[in-house]
Amino acid sequence: MNTLFCATLALGLAMAACAAQAAPSDASIRWQDASDLTVEGRGWTDNASFYNRFPARAKAVVRPELWGLSTNSAGIAIRFVTDAREIHARWKLINADLSMNHMAATGVSGLDLYVRLKGKWAWLAVGRPAGQENEATLISGLPDGKREYALYLPLYNGVTSVELGVPDGAVLDTAPPRTRDVKPVVFYGTSITQGGCATRPGMAYPALIGRALDIPTVNLGFSGNGRGEHEVSDLLAELDPSVYVIDAMPNMSPETVDERIRYMLKTIHTKHPNTPLIIVEHAIFPSAFNMEKGRAASDAWNKILAKIYKDNAAEWGGLLHYVKCDKLMGSDGEATVDGVHPTDVGFMRMAEVLTPAVKKAMGKG
Repeated sequence: MNTLFCATLALGLAMAACAAQAAPSDASIRWQDASDLTVEGRGWTDNASFYNRFPARAKAVVRPELWGLSTNSAGIAIRFVTDAREIHARWKLINADLSMNHMAATGVSGLDLYVRLKGKWAWLAVGRPAGQENEATLISGLPDGKREYALYLPLYNGVTSVELGVPDGAVLDTAPPRTRDVKPVVFYGTSITQGGCATRPGMAYPALIGRALDIPTVNLGFSGNGRGEHEVSDLLAELDPSVYVIDAMPNMSPETVDERIRYMLKTIHTKHPNTPLIIVEHAIFPSAFNMEKGRAASDAWNKILAKIYKDNAAEWGGLLHYVKCDKLMGSDGEATVDGVHPTDVGFMRMAEVLTPAVKKAMGKG
């Protein structure tokens, strides 16, 4: 690919992004149900609704709050191949509330489109929600050529349907296996894991890690409800990932960490003795005057977590990994919206720390 073509392609993509959201429904557009394409991020297939994150039977065993959050489509992505010069989307949302007072509608209820260029994923366009039923031109004026795309679904809303549209005559097909054709990495945790407060679905840290390593991911973050209950550990053990990442400390009390995390480790390791698992410490949430206070607060959890790791490491034979909190959010106070939930900057910092840990763990499995 020569320099002139690369520059032309980049300019074309930038101009096309500016034109997104402009066109209404057009009879010449061919629509396809996204569930017929390559769908990633679903841990189970026996779901009450296709884009739910827990199986239908979980409703009878988990708390109602947790079940409600499992209907959010966080981490689910549609991969596809097309030669279309424009890409459209239609999506129907479960909830009428499109945004939160600290999180943009594009992250809560929007779509996020990426394209693979020269083997790397690059951002392309966002689908802005306007109501519970949405139709948008995500991108137009694309350069000629068949390319692979990934469309991330809403982080804090659920979808009942998603359709992709391309002009008649254009190819729209399933995506090939990823460059690193492995089982998904499963992330379990809190609102931070779920993606609060990313401006776009693709900026949640599990998605950032997935693109950096070109691997599928499953996002089982549950806002305010990543509490490590036994029934959730039992559900996690049903999955068969390449790596588990457990990042649930901010939703757990110091009193519950010891018993629940020990149960989780035992349950998962019994079912999957050859699968690596990463434990992530409670992040430090700094601002101008409370860096040391924030560190002291997280220590209440992390001292317990460190002992759990020490007690179990030998039994896991090198498959149990531990990530310290020191660099997860940085020390300048710029990483969060509200002192807890990351901005896109915060998520990028988390991904910079956790991506090498996931890569290392995958090499052990």
